[in-house]
Amino acid sequence: MSSRIEKDEQGVYTWTATVDARYEHKAFRIAFGVTGGICGMYLLMSLALGGDMLGFMLLICVAALAVVGGVCWLYNFYAGKRSQRYRMDENGVHVVLRRSNAPFSFRSIRKAVVSPSRNMIELYQAIGSGAVFTAPEDFEFVRDFILQRLPDDTVILYE
Repeated sequence: MSSRIEKDEQGVYTWTATVDARYEHKAFRIAFGVTGGICGMYLLMSLALGGDMLGFMLLICVAALAVVGGVCWLYNFYAGKRSQRYRMDENGVHVVLRRSNAPFSFRSIRKAVVSPSRNMIELYQAIGSGAVFTAPEDFEFVRDFILQRLPDDTVILYE
């Protein structure tokens, strides 16, 4: 198999990779957890205030969970089919979004989780995290490039 990574004259590597379906399902669970937690707080607040608003709050919570569930259900059809574009240079990895970049500077990475079975490296900063996916034939190159540039105190885990 040939490499899908391209290097330009400035030394910037670019590639496109498919996002692992299990990673997207993790986002669905987080969305349901956050929505459920917020709904729980509203229900407790309505009980604490006398319970007059309990029916209304319950209706709002069911509606919010239905909306989140519907969005997750629709996105589930595309799970494992969505691809993501990346740019990587000596300073960091950038997830290329439609109108902007989500940068992960190597200096700011606190933890990296390497998952060869999923062709994924998950990078954690002080605030925020993100995953870098590659084609199977490019995984070793991207993994080595990233790990060699991380600070010495970065926690590196292997799945």
